[in-house]
Amino acid sequence: MSYLDTAARVSITFIALYVFCRILGKKLISHLTLFDFIAGITIGSLGGSFIFADQIPLSIGLFGMVIFTTLTLISDILSMKSHHARKLLNSEPLLVIKEGKILEDRMSKARLTMDDLLLLLRKKDIYYLDEVEYAFLETDGSLSAQKKIAQQTTKNQDLQISPPFRGIPRNFIIDGKLVMDHLKGTGKDENWVSNMLQANGIQSLSDIAVAQLDELGTVFLDKKTKDTL
Repeated sequence: MSYLDTAARVSITFIALYVFCRILGKKLISHLTLFDFIAGITIGSLGGSFIFADQIPLSIGLFGMVIFTTLTLISDILSMKSHHARKLLNSEPLLVIKEGKILEDRMSKARLTMDDLLLLLRKKDIYYLDEVEYAFLETDGSLSAQKKIAQQTTKNQDLQISPPFRGIPRNFIIDGKLVMDHLKGTGKDENWVSNMLQANGIQSLSDIAVAQLDELGTVFLDKKTKDTL
């Protein structure tokens, strides 16, 4: 393949990609759903695959991109027109915390581990589980969280309240198992854990989805239960 052929392929592919992305709109760029993310990568891969693949005629490559772009556009239109199609193609936000309770069955459905949930909450500047009222796992994989009213910073500012610093939270029980490194970081021991569980009417570690302790001594316990909502 000559330099001229390469320049022609690159130029035509560049223009085609620009046009197709403009047709599909900003939704493709924002990766609102998993399919948007995959579609964006696929269109770019299709364009890149035949720039240097001289055995693939340019017309065939462009035709493939047109077909893929058309199918993507059709799926977007179907999602706009039909709730059932939208649910099938894009899924729906998944409620994973309801009224301060972590819904383990929902997390299992999304294959979301407790560590994953804690990571997503930290990205929202939420370090203490007892601050969260509701949380949704969105279709793009991000987490939307609503803090409890008492924990909302605007309320504290309005009342001129300066809440005490709670320090780094330690998740000393995760998925029914004791995390010894985190427990030692709290200055507590297994006897304290046993007494704390008994005081809360909990018979076994296996009944706990997650337990957290901050530096003020505030304990957050979330028991493993099923939610049918």
